[in-house]
Amino acid sequence: MVVVKILYGIIVLVFSGLKFIAGIAFAAAIGNFGFWPCVILTISGGMIGVYLFATLDLKILNFFNKLFKIKKRTYVKFSKRTRFMVKLRSTYGLAGIAFLTPLILQVPIGTFLAMRLIKNKWKVSLYMLFSFTFYSFTICGCYYFLGPHVKSMMDHILRH
Repeated sequence: MVVVKILYGIIVLVFSGLKFIAGIAFAAAIGNFGFWPCVILTISGGMIGVYLFATLDLKILNFFNKLFKIKKRTYVKFSKRTRFMVKLRSTYGLAGIAFLTPLILQVPIGTFLAMRLIKNKWKVSLYMLFSFTFYSFTICGCYYFLGPHVKSMMDHILRH
């Protein structure tokens, strides 16, 4: 049973480092953790993801450019997604990117966008830490303290 808990903890860390909300959902619904382990694991996983993607930022981009032989464009192709990203960066800045990363954006995409906006890894990490802490406390708090209605809704979301 202890091995299963450790395995669930590792899965929560990985999920939180890639898609933060999936880590919270897994920790709350399947992991059978308490409130504090859920909060600590999800925040830690999210910050591990931010650290890895901020550190490997240019290396990952260069790898994909070589892998897919991406040439630099002389023009910009606008779509709904690129317009949303540009509007997010120009209107809300780093705080907006950090606020939307756990829910809408994924940790890698949010970190890459934030690193394009500000080159200071520690400032990006601090904003992401505040965002992850806010969402982790809010969502885990709702799940553990509001009772079975939230639990059944989270279980339903995970099954579909």
